[in-house]
Amino acid sequence: MIRGLYTAASGMVAQMRAQDISANNLANVSTTGYKKDLPALAAFPELFLHRFNDGPAGVLGIGASPAPIGALGTGVWVEEVATNMKQGSLKETGRELDFALRGNGFFVLDTPGGRRYTRNGSFSIDAEGRLVTAAGYQVLGRDGMPLYHDEDDLADRLLVVDFPPGGLTKEGESLFYSLAEGQVVAHPEIRQGSLEEANVDVVTAMVDMITVMRTYEANQKVLQVQDQTLEKVVNEVGRVG
Repeated sequence: MIRGLYTAASGMVAQMRAQDISANNLANVSTTGYKKDLPALAAFPELFLHRFNDGPAGVLGIGASPAPIGALGTGVWVEEVATNMKQGSLKETGRELDFALRGNGFFVLDTPGGRRYTRNGSFSIDAEGRLVTAAGYQVLGRDGMPLYHDEDDLADRLLVVDFPPGGLTKEGESLFYSLAEGQVVAHPEIRQGSLEEANVDVVTAMVDMITVMRTYEANQKVLQVQDQTLEKVVNEVGRVG
């Protein structure tokens, strides 16, 4: 009985985490270069139950073999939050300092915390003429040095690197970081005057949120039934007549 309470509660906690992830995806649907997150749920080990003294007779009729009842789940948890790196749609802006990547790769930024990587190619010019992000991080060129606006063929001079699946970790503000050096993309496809939109589909995200809420409510009902049954066991079954 108590195990059932914990099992239902673990499902509710996992769905709350999944709801937060879906809500964050929806909140960033207009964030340039945003990559949606997906929760990966894992189940705790299952128990295989038997009913003793109620199975077929044992050898020579002595004792009874346990009768199998079935598997009992013990709950779930969010094992990890994976990032979907699927290509987002490209939107033309006509702005000279907007760049969009088609295919694999990330722009490289120089930040106070070290190199960071992004798909958000909405850049501007600082007071010294350097190409920077909205947060002021310098954009690096193929020579590993900051790019200046007065240089020719900016799109061809941008440093673009790629990583194996799972090689990057989200940091926020469309930034990723990695402890390993990325592999330079020799011929990246960069579109000047365009930006990559978030790869979040609003309809799918809304359906995911509804599904999560329905699953949460189902676990809540199970928890209530378990609680009511436990109350009857304590207050009625155990009552001395």
